[in-house]
Amino acid sequence: MCVIDLKNFDIQILDSLRSKSRDEFRFKSVKTVVEFCQMFFKLYDIGKDVFQFSIDWAHSIPTQDNGWDCGVHVIKHMQRFKNGDSMTGSDLCNSIKIRREIASDLVLHEGNKEKQTIVAIVCTKMSTRAMKKLLL
Repeated sequence: MCVIDLKNFDIQILDSLRSKSRDEFRFKSVKTVVEFCQMFFKLYDIGKDVFQFSIDWAHSIPTQDNGWDCGVHVIKHMQRFKNGDSMTGSDLCNSIKIRREIASDLVLHEGNKEKQTIVAIVCTKMSTRAMKKLLL
């Protein structure tokens, strides 16, 4: 994930699975995003030149200890940046719990038109004991 900060004129790369072998690829990917943004800004006459922004790795990004929690990290980063908060390693210590929280947020969101259907299906297919275990 990368964050383009239009106020501070910088771009931060948030990579929870950073490695020297992938750094060059990540940096090139961000430059592709920057090129797209610049085309968008020019098309809509937005007076920003993102080519002049500094690009750097975000500080204090928690790293994952496996190869499959990337999506969980990206979602948590998005939630934190939306609120202006920074991420800490303790935020991601239990990826199973976080996956449940994300799923619950999606299902129970007021804009989810299928919420009642999903909840009804889950309730009919799960025992009370399994439901309690899922929620804990």
